[in-house]
Amino acid sequence: MKKTRGNKVWLGLALVAAVTVTGCGSPDVELMKTGLVKSGRDAASAQCFAEAMDKEGVKADPFNYAAKLMNEGMKEREAFNKARRKYGAEFLTPVRKARKSCEK
Repeated sequence: MKKTRGNKVWLGLALVAAVTVTGCGSPDVELMKTGLVKSGRDAASAQCFAEAMDKEGVKADPFNYAAKLMNEGMKEREAFNKARRKYGAEFLTPVRKARKSCEK
């Protein structure tokens, strides 16, 4: 009754499902850039800010959530506040550092 191949397949599927559910991913910098431009930033500023947030280690879920909201037409400030309310205030610490690094 030993099904090693079948068990490995199910184990692999369970692992993929667990990673998908927990949201382990990476920040979508391109989505953030387009969202920032749609919300009113110029292209150079949007690129600097999006890349700086990625370098500062902003977690993927709130990063991508805010980017998605801005791409749907929400203003930058509103999108980040909504992401803060959903994911917690610690999300904004690396965002503030990234913003400062682009204000030169």
